[in-house]
Amino acid sequence: MIRPMTQHARSPLSLLSLLLVAVVLAGCGSSEPQAGGREVPEWYLETPEETNYVYAANSATSQKMQVAIDKATTGARGDLAANLETKIESMTKSFTEEVGDELRQQYTEAQKEITSKVLKGTSPREKEVFQQDDGTWRAYVLMELPVGEAAQQFLSKINSMDKNDEMYTRFRSSQAFKEMKEAVDEYEREQQRGMASQSTEGGSNR
Repeated sequence: MIRPMTQHARSPLSLLSLLLVAVVLAGCGSSEPQAGGREVPEWYLETPEETNYVYAANSATSQKMQVAIDKATTGARGDLAANLETKIESMTKSFTEEVGDELRQQYTEAQKEITSKVLKGTSPREKEVFQQDDGTWRAYVLMELPVGEAAQQFLSKINSMDKNDEMYTRFRSSQAFKEMKEAVDEYEREQQRGMASQSTEGGSNR
């Protein structure tokens, strides 16, 4: 007499199906890119994009934790400089195309000076550091810079020029000046909103 299959009995097909499900689930759990057993930060894989900001992400390793952080920060700051120059150039393209070589050279030097000055005060917005399996340290750094801050410095440089200087008069009447002024105005409004928010929070904590 053939006995009916009890609830505790498992057919080979059922066990195989469970095994396949387990393998698929394990694969899904490890789909994120990893480094040294740690998931790579999302902001490193996909750098943020915003109209009024430029970003740059970088990663570095070293036997010493602080050296890894410094290397990643330096690399990100260099990338940030390139991204900022690209952003500024897109705002002033029409101006640089209209002026002669001498004024273009003068403008380029001023732009590089401002970029260097602004970058010195930047610090990482995001930072992740961990020790890898081989004992070395890996650092991920995300740098952020408001376009308005750089534009503010640039316009300050322009305004400090002799009012009879050709570059001053040409730039003040250009579309590039209007776009930079708009970026500066938005940056200053954002700064004011931040100060107002801090003031409100400070008052509520008293």
